[in-house]
Amino acid sequence: GVSGVTSAVGYPGMSATALITHRLGLPGPDARAVLTCEHKYYSREVQARLVPEATPRYALVRDGDCPSELHGLAFPLFLKPVKSCMSMHAYQVDDSEALRTRLCDAAVPHAFVAPFNALLRAHTDWAVDAGGMIVEELLRGPQVSLEGFVQGGRARVLGILDAVMFPGTHSFQRFVYPSSLPPHVQAVMRDVAVRMMEGLGYGDALFNIEMRWDPDTGRIGIVEINPKIASQFPDLFEKVDGCSTYTTLMEVALGRPVGFRHGAGRWKLAASCVLRVFEDHRVHRVPGPADVAKVLARFPDARVQIIARAGRRLSEDFQDTASFRYGLVNLGADSEADLLDRLEQCRQLLPFEMTPCGSS
Repeated sequence: GVSGVTSAVGYPGMSATALITHRLGLPGPDARAVLTCEHKYYSREVQARLVPEATPRYALVRDGDCPSELHGLAFPLFLKPVKSCMSMHAYQVDDSEALRTRLCDAAVPHAFVAPFNALLRAHTDWAVDAGGMIVEELLRGPQVSLEGFVQGGRARVLGILDAVMFPGTHSFQRFVYPSSLPPHVQAVMRDVAVRMMEGLGYGDALFNIEMRWDPDTGRIGIVEINPKIASQFPDLFEKVDGCSTYTTLMEVALGRPVGFRHGAGRWKLAASCVLRVFEDHRVHRVPGPADVAKVLARFPDARVQIIARAGRRLSEDFQDTASFRYGLVNLGADSEADLLDRLEQCRQLLPFEMTPCGSS
């Protein structure tokens, strides 16, 4: 009686989805394609073959490698794990000393990569396991996120969102849908995504691809490919298009025609805003149900997620290596100014009480 299997989580959710759907003969992604997306080194290998113009130069960092041996790559570089999670242990390194220092403290926990390596041994003949690191040339310019799906061998991009960073950082401040990039740039990005996912043989599932566009050179580059839906975005599509991408997730998993349409939502734009600080804090109080209810009374279709927990440090929850999230607020608006005003009102209605851990 099983009609479909899917997941809103990449690893291990989509890996398991690929194996189960194959065994049961249901629509689903190809296991090797999912593992290729998750393995950042082999993902770059396939990208270099299918969309070379959008693939940054990269190199695997092996034990004992000297920076001069990294295939001619020049600093600054971006260092990240072969198997990553939420930007953990991902750093910009500006010189050889910084690279050596980061390599010493960037090891991904064995317990995290061991199950992934077991999947690699069972379903690939790859020689590079998931416990290493790679370096890449820096991609510059505004970053976006493309949300799409593959069904029946054909890829389709549902929408493109702007990934707005905190100034001078690689930490997300908010995701805004739809993107404000020029239409011709978005068209090229869609083409890259379609060629990549169809060439990969990804199969019946949703995907998310992060890209950057350098307005000075016109270059478009892939940051990474995620074999999953982005969990922050379904509500944003519903606000603007009137259809949640969770609906698309289910339609694809069940092998049904996708009925997604554009422009039928209440708002001209929507954003998922990250409440974030760049120093560890001890949390004394977080907003309760009554506080969240005040937000919803003013903005009925807002979505509020409280990440911080009273009595704990922010660092005790799952964080990236550069900052500390303590909440998420999704909002619809008619303009960017309207959005920022609504976000500030939400901040005032959500009483977080925290002190920096360095304070007495």
